[in-house]
Amino acid sequence: MMLGRLLAVSVVAGVLAGCSTDDSSSPGTAPVLSTTTTTIASTTTDSSSSTTAPEASSTTAPQTTTTLVPLSELDLRLAEVASGFDAPLLLAAHPGGGEDLIVEQPGRIVRVDSRDVVLDIRSDVVYGGEQGLLGLAFHPGFESNRLAYVNYIDGSGSTRIDEFEVRDDGTFDVGSRKLIIRIGQPARNHNGGMIAFGPDGYLWIGMGDGGGSNDRYGQAQRADTLLGAMLRIAVGVDGVDTYAIPPDNPFVDGDVGAPEVVWTGLRNPWRFSFDESDVWIADVGQNQIEEVNVASAAVLSQNFGWPVLEGMSCFQSADCDSEPYVSPVTEFGRDRGCSVTGGYVYRGKAIPELDGEYFYSDYCGGFLASYSAASGDIDWSDRVEPVANVSSFGIGSDGELYVISHTGTVYRLEVER
Repeated sequence: MMLGRLLAVSVVAGVLAGCSTDDSSSPGTAPVLSTTTTTIASTTTDSSSSTTAPEASSTTAPQTTTTLVPLSELDLRLAEVASGFDAPLLLAAHPGGGEDLIVEQPGRIVRVDSRDVVLDIRSDVVYGGEQGLLGLAFHPGFESNRLAYVNYIDGSGSTRIDEFEVRDDGTFDVGSRKLIIRIGQPARNHNGGMIAFGPDGYLWIGMGDGGGSNDRYGQAQRADTLLGAMLRIAVGVDGVDTYAIPPDNPFVDGDVGAPEVVWTGLRNPWRFSFDESDVWIADVGQNQIEEVNVASAAVLSQNFGWPVLEGMSCFQSADCDSEPYVSPVTEFGRDRGCSVTGGYVYRGKAIPELDGEYFYSDYCGGFLASYSAASGDIDWSDRVEPVANVSSFGIGSDGELYVISHTGTVYRLEVER
């Protein structure tokens, strides 16, 4: 795919991430909750189990040695594994085994190889621009509770997260559907969309600032709103109908902030991911800067700076104090793209040289790039051809990294040896 083709399709770059100023947003209601929340009690786990560990085997597995190639010499490529999907936004491994799943923006979840549909809620999803079926997450206790969660824009234009039970055959039981939370959206863009379970077992929800430009609705620097923020809730809790508030959330009492909120100052965290205790957030910029942030999931009540800052630069005024805010680990300007697409830290087995590298791209630029504290920024464009409209990444059941093109194609990151 040549760069000229990428430029030709860049006119739809605002489809997913709201990268440019958009004054076409429709007014709407202020963010509201549709449920009554519960605070769950703090619990501790006794690590001194009476279970005796199995004795070590008397035989030792043969040791294999892999000669690692310097990153500068690594010959990466993106191999096409499937195509023909309808506006795909996410690839997810099914925790129950079987085929990986693709989330299609119009409102379906399908199996990658067979194309069998496991969920179809197109009749309930508002699809177009940045709206649609935007996220999927499986409960960490899936083996016993069979619960999955989806994030979409409903008929009222609100963000809605529903819970489903998953049958043994891998299909979602629509009859089990339960509303977990609904959040009013004042505009049609900056909807966020990513949901994921953290290492703490809680569901994290990335929410944009409500849309428009310049944080039009004044949401991102407020802790008492659910927009422009990262939310953290407990779901699938026995005795709780919808969701509960983790006891260590910074505004758990609701006095100075919404109990669901843990982080503020985000513009549109379209994609975020966990790597052990770290949260990697690709926050889409407005006119100048696209940024990638990393923060510890254990450090709550952090502020990422929008709209005081765009990336590392002052946004609202020529001079500002950046000290109170989390600074991006990397950023890039409009010479490289228009809307950052966050990915994952590579922990696969096929390319051990990449261990610890966080991969990301851009919806317009289509480049493949990575970052780590050890190697800094690496632009792989000299070895990997750009991909049109990178909407997301995914980790497959094989543990390897996949790249999703909004045009309908899925690629796997591979290496030529």
